[in-house]
Amino acid sequence: MKSFFRKYFEVIAFSTGLLLLALMDPSAANGPSLCLFDQLGFTFCPGDGLGHAIAYTFRGEFSNAMESNILGPFTILILGTRILYLLIKNHKKPTINI
Repeated sequence: MKSFFRKYFEVIAFSTGLLLLALMDPSAANGPSLCLFDQLGFTFCPGDGLGHAIAYTFRGEFSNAMESNILGPFTILILGTRILYLLIKNHKKPTINI
């Protein structure tokens, strides 16, 4: 069980995060900011609107996604690629002993 968790933790975490963001209502009111830059008093945060952009992208509303954060669609592409890479890497090929 421990080796399964170690092997697939990143896949589970990224997949769960993307699933929750896909199910999120992007037009909902904004919650508290978790941005470190915002906590330090800076007005610019590179991640502002990223969750909304991902949710809009899953709904096919690309103009709203790009308005929220231009990196939203690229984030889905990067995380999706990482998930596929980890799944392929962790898949054991059956060995044939002759």
